Amino acid sequence: MSISLQMPFKFKGGNAEPELSVENAQLVQSLHGNHYEDCLAGRVYSHTPTPAGLAIPIFTGTALAGGMPIWNPANSNVNVELISVSINRASGTAAVLSVGLMHRNDLGVDVATGSEITVFAETTPLNGLLGAGTTSKVRSSNAGTVTVTAGVAAEFVRALFGSGIEADTHTNGISYLFHNFDGTVIVPPGSMVWLGAKLASVALYNSTIVWKEIPIR
Repeated sequence: MSISLQMPFKFKGGNAEPELSVENAQLVQSLHGNHYEDCLAGRVYSHTPTPAGLAIPIFTGTALAGGMPIWNPANSNVNVELISVSINRASGTAAVLSVGLMHRNDLGVDVATGSEITVFAETTPLNGLLGAGTTSKVRSSNAGTVTVTAGVAAEFVRALFGSGIEADTHTNGISYLFHNFDGTVIVPPGSMVWLGAKLASVALYNSTIVWKEIPIR
């Protein structure tokens, strides 16, 4: 086998686009983080509540505000790739808690009485390209009221992490929990995800979900 090299070698500098194959797959990963190119393109978003935190809803609950819901409407023309989720206790005594990812299909685009989503207090997520970036094509909420029909066990699709007992004094616990999805969860148009717990939390948590939005071609 022979190998030929073209001389002179050429190098790219600055904010050059990555080299792609004929299938538009990136051939070489840059020295930046895994999501750098998408973040630079303004396609990475996150949302989190105020520092005071919110309670994580029980998986059978109908009020989802503390679950950090992300609803990808049927007409968004993007896939949502979940990147990570993290939580830490903000206040209150936390019982032993297991947290997972909830998922619901066939939600369409409407919020109305009698539909699966009856109230959705939409908020603006933070773009990873701070102070810039594109506007999110999905609907997300980190505050206010989000009301849906009750969740069921079959919608609990991914165990994320568990927490021990925590309080402000004299109690050991886990102060920070993190899950990296590593490209294993894509939320297509017409579906929604949120955090759900085995038990309704009494403590309040700072929960952050990070995602990217990829145009559907």
